[in-house]
Amino acid sequence: MDQLGKSCLKTITKEFVLDAYGKKREDAVAAVFAKLKKEAYNSVNGLLIHMEPDDVILLAEDEKNKVQKFLAFFAPKGIQDYYIKLKVIVTIRYI
Repeated sequence: MDQLGKSCLKTITKEFVLDAYGKKREDAVAAVFAKLKKEAYNSVNGLLIHMEPDDVILLAEDEKNKVQKFLAFFAPKGIQDYYIKLKVIVTIRYI
């Protein structure tokens, strides 16, 4: 009972470097932030209450366009693939 009345909320700032692929740029960014959520939950010993990005830095971005042909007879199909690498600095509050 000695912790009664004391705050157990802790705040830390962490830096994550994450990358992902997607069919569009928005899909790749969404995949990075989905990974960020998992990494943030795994990085704290406790229950994550709040996570707020302080800064997002673009480290690398690449767009690849390919043309896929099927037996060289049918219409070629264009395929886009985006790669993005971000450094995300977040403030995490947990108990």
